[in-house]
Amino acid sequence: MFKVVLTVACLVLSAATLQAGGLDDLKAANAAAERGAVDQAIQLFTQAIAAGDLSPADQFTARKNRGDGYVARSMIDDAFMRLDQARTARADAIADYTAAIALKPDDAKVFIGRGQAHHLNGEYDLAIADFDAAQKLDATVLTGVQRAASLRAKGDYEGAVAGYSAALTADLKDSGLDAWYVYNERGTTYFLAERFDAAAADFEKALTAGSASHNGDVLWLPYQVAWLHLARARAGQDDAAELARNAANIDVKQWPGTLVAYFLGQVTPDQLSPPSSHGQMGHGRECNLSFFVAEQALIKRDSAEAGRQFQRALGVCNIHTTIYLAAGAELKRLKK
Repeated sequence: MFKVVLTVACLVLSAATLQAGGLDDLKAANAAAERGAVDQAIQLFTQAIAAGDLSPADQFTARKNRGDGYVARSMIDDAFMRLDQARTARADAIADYTAAIALKPDDAKVFIGRGQAHHLNGEYDLAIADFDAAQKLDATVLTGVQRAASLRAKGDYEGAVAGYSAALTADLKDSGLDAWYVYNERGTTYFLAERFDAAAADFEKALTAGSASHNGDVLWLPYQVAWLHLARARAGQDDAAELARNAANIDVKQWPGTLVAYFLGQVTPDQLSPPSSHGQMGHGRECNLSFFVAEQALIKRDSAEAGRQFQRALGVCNIHTTIYLAAGAELKRLKK
């Protein structure tokens, strides 16, 4: 009798240990995710799911959060040009989000997560469908802006402009977005659509709206001024006086301020930036340098040089950046 009782007790204890293991792994996974320890979080979520004892609510949390982890992992892989690994991670994310949706189909955040994964994979129609589903459950300005980005990426510039315009008429206070950012995104969309007058107007609004919050930001101002100049020049507007005024607020001897000096004719392309040995930072600098030199070549009607520089940008830019998207669109137009 004692042996039977002991056996039963051991079984109960083992079950309790198993249950505690699944929940403990889930808690540890969430903690790792909050710390930004992506790979550790994914491993712990996997252990929690494999335990097989999570409640439906905890399974949903594990699937949704592991999906978030896979997306974060994929973006790290993309940054280091490990594109196949990035796509595999996003496929895993999409599978997790889909499983989470089956458990809880009324949660907008999971549709948003899956939409973001589809967007990063270049599956823009699927992304838009997920953002639409999220909006039906919980309409937000941020989701509308994400949807607009997918429309822009697939080449539906009119739809994207409508999305950004809707955001600008909404209350941005609790959206996590600033007006300057939305103006900037709509301006870029106009630029891609070759509506350069409208692009210049939006870049000017973005510069005005964002200057106070970016006071002293040595990166933000030069790039904003560069985009504004390009839009003015491509629209055939004389912006010499405006460019000189903006240059007075920029250190034109240091990158990226040297871009403005380049547009003013004060330096040559080879004087724009010293070589960088800082890995991805160096790639980012080369990306921007190639793109802006290419745009200036277009302004000077040097299509051959523009094509070479746009092609170079596609080789070094992170594939999820606006500049990568713009370089691809410009190169496609040049080849027509």
